[in-house]
Amino acid sequence: MKKAIIITIEILAAILFCLELNRVMMPKYVKENKDGRITQEYYDAAKYSDVIFVGSSTVFSGVSPKVIWEEEGISSFNRANASQAMWISYYMIEEAIKLHKPELVCLDMTFIKHADDFVEEPSTRKSLDGMKWSSSKIDCIRASMGEDEKMLDYVIPFFRFHSRWKELSWDDVAYAWYNKPVTLNGYIGETKVDAADPSAMEYSGDFENISPKNMDYLERTINLCRDNGVNLLLFKTPAFSSNWSDSLDEKITEVAQNHGISYFNFDRYYEDIGLDPLTDTSDKGAHLNLDGAAKFSEYFAGLIRSEYDVSDRSDDEAYKAYWNGVINRSSDI
Repeated sequence: MKKAIIITIEILAAILFCLELNRVMMPKYVKENKDGRITQEYYDAAKYSDVIFVGSSTVFSGVSPKVIWEEEGISSFNRANASQAMWISYYMIEEAIKLHKPELVCLDMTFIKHADDFVEEPSTRKSLDGMKWSSSKIDCIRASMGEDEKMLDYVIPFFRFHSRWKELSWDDVAYAWYNKPVTLNGYIGETKVDAADPSAMEYSGDFENISPKNMDYLERTINLCRDNGVNLLLFKTPAFSSNWSDSLDEKITEVAQNHGISYFNFDRYYEDIGLDPLTDTSDKGAHLNLDGAAKFSEYFAGLIRSEYDVSDRSDDEAYKAYWNGVINRSSDI
């Protein structure tokens, strides 16, 4: 009996050691690749997320929940990561509905242009490593893995990151147990100005069709929101880029109309938003910078307020206290 107890204690100690080692070995995304912390930071904000914005890097760099709160008293969070495919966005929305059903989901269409076999493992990891274990995470891993990836590497990321011991720093130890916020409700601003070429903003037309997998997950997202009584808005974040097509726009518009939901391609609203390709982009047009995001977020907040019955939390003491905390830490991020 005593021997069995000792063996049990040794097994539990070994498991605990592996779990803690796993924490140390995993990338922390504190000083670089900060979008790797967005998924993890959502959980503390979930109950204050009446609106979620879901999509790729154009969303986390272009939609500022802080500005949206200050403009319209709308409490929101960006559930977006670099190169976030439509199937990952679907499971982010599914999980959010389970945790704290949002009043409105705003889903960006930018990455619907890619093929069914699109896999970008580092970005997928940034989306999923911080996601809590649930059926949504398991299904998302299955939908996102490349052919040479293994489920076990996601279950125990140590197997994927074991070679990081050569590059470990004190931050890997310090932030293994301390979840320092590095985003503003999923927003990561960029102060750099890198002007776009206004003469190169016509769509290339290289993307003609929505792939079967992307269409399936778009339809599943629409049905998921409808079945749970959640409003859904489809949009394309404005970008001074030719990396889109009129054909894609037409197909998304058709899907939206068939389901009675709205789709806004904000590329068509440059003048209304007040965006300037010479001052409001950080990388020659692909992403909005701090000034561009502020303009777009102000415009987007007004549109949401006018088109959807989303709660105004500006007089809610609990929400005000929460957002005061977010705003107070904004100077440190």
